[in-house]
Amino acid sequence: MRRLLSMIMLALAAGTLTPAASAAVKPPISPSPQRFGVRLADVPVSETGNPRALRYIIDYVPSGTVIHRRILVVNQGTRNAPFTVYPDAALISHGLFTGDAGATPNELTSWISVQHPALTLRPNASVMDMITIRVPREATRGEHYGVIWVQQVAHVHAANGFGITEVGRVGVRIYLAVGRGGAPPTTFAITSITGHRPASGQSFILARVDNTGGRAVDLSGTASLTGGPGNIGAGPFPAQQVITLAPGQSGNVTFVPGKRPAAGRWTAKVALVSGFTTSTAAAAIEFAAAAAPRAGLPVMLWLAAIVLAAALVLAAVAVAVARHAQRARRAPA
Repeated sequence: MRRLLSMIMLALAAGTLTPAASAAVKPPISPSPQRFGVRLADVPVSETGNPRALRYIIDYVPSGTVIHRRILVVNQGTRNAPFTVYPDAALISHGLFTGDAGATPNELTSWISVQHPALTLRPNASVMDMITIRVPREATRGEHYGVIWVQQVAHVHAANGFGITEVGRVGVRIYLAVGRGGAPPTTFAITSITGHRPASGQSFILARVDNTGGRAVDLSGTASLTGGPGNIGAGPFPAQQVITLAPGQSGNVTFVPGKRPAAGRWTAKVALVSGFTTSTAAAAIEFAAAAAPRAGLPVMLWLAAIVLAAALVLAAVAVAVARHAQRARRAPA
């Protein structure tokens, strides 16, 4: 059996709301889903100290391996609550790790079994559940993605007879790589750093990153500015959000300075991290000066002036024609 290190951590929660009928105007008369959470309780000794392994099921195994991970399900509400626990497919696209909803199968989910797929917990109670992953000998090599969902469903009935089905989910990601020999490297490269100042809105720094390794990365980090106008500096600024890249994918990490940086040239330094892996880069960037307002009247005012002038000309012509016709009628035969 592979050695595991017991630990406790809080997984990120994500909830969804799925209406079953028209939303009621009056307050509901039956309870909604309560607060609940899921914690990963085991991590491989080889991943000790890896922040990603403290949050997600991450491992590299040969085909034919069986691994076990315990999760702790916690009812943080004030009444008894039923839960379902199940695996679901996941994918990495556009910098996001996205778990499906509704037990969507993929190759990884076919290897997973849950010891207690249905649970009922008292208020403020918790229970351990065992996740078992049996990797078959014919498993496809490479990294596989999935999620273990803990789900609560509440059917809310309103006083006017309408109802809503509310679905709340919290989950633990799975990054499971299958292969032979040593684990694939985890590497990424910062390929460019640019400064941007849109005509309206907040200035920002954009770092382009390529995942050059064989494992997915969850990228976070900071950016700082030095050598600006008057030799001033600013930062560090945290990344706006963590982005996830599968092997071969590229994405942008965005940083927003706390104050609008002065126009001119700066040196931007970016430091990114994913688990044990880090990367830094620096580049000269430039923030353009704010665009000055255009002189003269706006286009719409010019159009309005032209239409008004044309109307005045037409009115003058009409008056002249009317006067000419009136003099013609008065002239003697």
